[in-house]
Amino acid sequence: MIETPADRIRTAIADHGPITFAEFMEHALYGPGGFYEQPPVGEEGHFVTSPHVHPVFADLLRFALDELRSGLGDPDPFRVVELGAGDGTLALQLLEGAHEAGTPPFAYEALERSSGARERLRELDLRAGERIEDIPLADGVCVFANELLDNLPFRRIRGGDDGSVEVRVGLAGDGFQEVEAPCDDELLASTTARPDRAHEIVVPVGALRLVDDLAGRLQRGYVLFIDYGSEGSRASGTVHGYRSHRVHADVLSQPGTADITAGVDFGTIVHRAEQRGLESLGLVTQRDALLALGFEGWNEGQLRRQTDALQTGRSREAVGAWESRGVAGILIDPAGLGALRWLLLATPGLPAPSWISAPGTRSGPASTGGTKST
Repeated sequence: MIETPADRIRTAIADHGPITFAEFMEHALYGPGGFYEQPPVGEEGHFVTSPHVHPVFADLLRFALDELRSGLGDPDPFRVVELGAGDGTLALQLLEGAHEAGTPPFAYEALERSSGARERLRELDLRAGERIEDIPLADGVCVFANELLDNLPFRRIRGGDDGSVEVRVGLAGDGFQEVEAPCDDELLASTTARPDRAHEIVVPVGALRLVDDLAGRLQRGYVLFIDYGSEGSRASGTVHGYRSHRVHADVLSQPGTADITAGVDFGTIVHRAEQRGLESLGLVTQRDALLALGFEGWNEGQLRRQTDALQTGRSREAVGAWESRGVAGILIDPAGLGALRWLLLATPGLPAPSWISAPGTRSGPASTGGTKST
């Protein structure tokens, strides 16, 4: 009989009582048979992210990486490491875009916990490791992750009548239920946010471990995190998941069949990074980052293409350009993917790129080319 994530969660609870929400996530998402055993992204999966929405995202991200390359003194090769590379969509778009543009190529490496995703990446001739230790982080490297931090295991704290309590997971018949337990001081001290009776916070213990690992191994380079969240005390929002492109509210039911996520507490991430010797170069919305990197120029080029096609009777091409502009607009929609945050960290002494401070007027890329999007 095959042991399911629910079976392993029951065993863990029987062994040492109600488990932390982080341990629940480890079993549900990353254990054998867990949600991430096979890549869940894409139209055929459970959700899409920015590179699945429109390839212009990869073009603009490549511009961002090129500026980081310059900040590192144009190392040759320029090593780019993607954490949580998933099905390889973004990797291929970046590499193909660099080739088509005639820019120096990246020495591209991927890191993936999912065995299915690693197999997929290797089928695409991409080097894929499982652990940070598998990839040397030498001088002149950029590490980035697109919508990874929000899925790393976190713990939950809420305010109670007698102080803060931790939300753990216990048994409820054949299912699971929330169980409140005393909150230890070390856990509370690891976050800059504070719960109250009306608001729960999540403590991104998995993301903090990742920051610790990167800070301890990165000799000279940048780290770019792209994810949902904010710096405020209410950064996390409601814990939820995605299944078949629909929001899944009951994250305790059928573990292993749905995503589990919450907004990232970037204030806590920055605080830990600075404690470990990294510098924070800025936190901007995806909307502002993509505008600074040339989204408006690209959009104007597509509009000219659409107008020209209409005037010369190429109606199908005109419709294609119009549809492309509409879909790409999702990337900067402040009510959707545009609300993602880009956090840039660096080893001391590296310059901040222009796109981290404010939107600009850079010309867009020439190519014409989901948030976890429903």
